[in-house]
Amino acid sequence: MSDIFHEVDEDVRRDKAAELWRRYHTPILIFAVLIIAATGAWSYYQTNRQKMAEAANARFEAAVALANEGKAQDAAAAFDALAKDGPKGYATLARIRAAELREDRARALQELEAIAEDKNVDKLNQEVALLRAALIIIESGDRQKMERALGPMMTSNGAFRFSAQEWNGLDALANDDFEEAERDFNILLSDRDAPQSMRQRAAAYQGLLHAKRGPKPAAAPAAAAGGAPSGNVSVTPVIEPEQEGAASSGEAPFEVKPSK
Repeated sequence: MSDIFHEVDEDVRRDKAAELWRRYHTPILIFAVLIIAATGAWSYYQTNRQKMAEAANARFEAAVALANEGKAQDAAAAFDALAKDGPKGYATLARIRAAELREDRARALQELEAIAEDKNVDKLNQEVALLRAALIIIESGDRQKMERALGPMMTSNGAFRFSAQEWNGLDALANDDFEEAERDFNILLSDRDAPQSMRQRAAAYQGLLHAKRGPKPAAAPAAAAGGAPSGNVSVTPVIEPEQEGAASSGEAPFEVKPSK
């Protein structure tokens, strides 16, 4: 008796399955075809994108080789062509490299500043363009323009904040803005996150700054305890480029001696 009921249940399930397939087989087949088509399209897109990236990389390397050979104009033309039809990342890098190779430095600066202000360019490449622009500005000695170029990068989370701080300090030192130069170098010396080599250079720059500016005025003599006479104290800058102690502690490399 139980076998009869089992066979009836099986027939009912088969009928239900057949009815469901009859009603929904068309959308099921369409959905399956769409999945296959989408998978194929994505695979084609990825393959094509990879080929385009490889071709752009080859063109970029060829342009770099021209630049290294001293063929600046040919290299700039190659970078310009890549900037027009290359993938976005390579196109941006090509724009930066092409601008750097311009014989007209005013045009080069204008193009780099345009890249830095282009909202279609990612923030990292915008800052790279600003750094490249700063190299041109530092040649002109325009202190205010240099500060405007490097200022946005000298933030606590800036990707190139240490380079910006160092270059701003060097430009300030070249223009005899001693207070700004010392402030920048002190920031580098006291920042434990700054690269060790950069902190060592900051110590050397600070020594050069002290030599160029001369010692600061000595403090007024204070009365010695117990009535003992007290002499003046002079601060003499010591130029020690490899003074790791000063770089690691964040202190300026001074030598303090009592006046005779």
